[in-house]
Amino acid sequence: MTDLEWRDLVKEGKDEGWKLVWERVVEPESRSMRSAELMRRYSLDVGDLMGMLYDDMIGRKKIDLYRGDGSFEGWLKRYVRGYVLNADPNAHGEISLDSGGRGDGEEESSGIEIPVPAGTGIAHNEVWQMTHWCFRLLWNEDPLRAYIHLLKTRFHLSSEEIRDFLDVSSAANVDQIFSRSVKFMREAWPRIDRQKLK
Repeated sequence: MTDLEWRDLVKEGKDEGWKLVWERVVEPESRSMRSAELMRRYSLDVGDLMGMLYDDMIGRKKIDLYRGDGSFEGWLKRYVRGYVLNADPNAHGEISLDSGGRGDGEEESSGIEIPVPAGTGIAHNEVWQMTHWCFRLLWNEDPLRAYIHLLKTRFHLSSEEIRDFLDVSSAANVDQIFSRSVKFMREAWPRIDRQKLK
């Protein structure tokens, strides 16, 4: 079975496609050294991972983002690892990147109130929102690049640690992908700013 045939089975909700997802993606990742400890710490089980993957792939139709570039198994594993990384309730509160930086139930116009030091003249909440909008664009463009950006900037992992965590070919490749993510974010910022002015 090719990767695209497997993707089609998963997209159609066929048992044989999802059985492979369980056997080759979710269950092995839950037993890996990199994920098992975090899952124990955050009370996450394999059923949770499978549910989140199903919700993203079918409910949010992210399965359509896979077009045959690279391994379908590896592509799904990046999502599953992301769920494990984001399971820490202290790391992000109720904020969802898919909601554009808004918590559940918040109106679109509202923003997170970040304290602004007196006299700085910087609207920190706008900077926060812009960063998350840029990250959302990066995520939609390339989830691997977004993961590497997050691991470098939020979790402060080294290139070697990220290489091992995400099964990237080399630390130099991690650095190159991170460099591209930074470039993407810099280019996305003025583009979003122009859209907001219209």
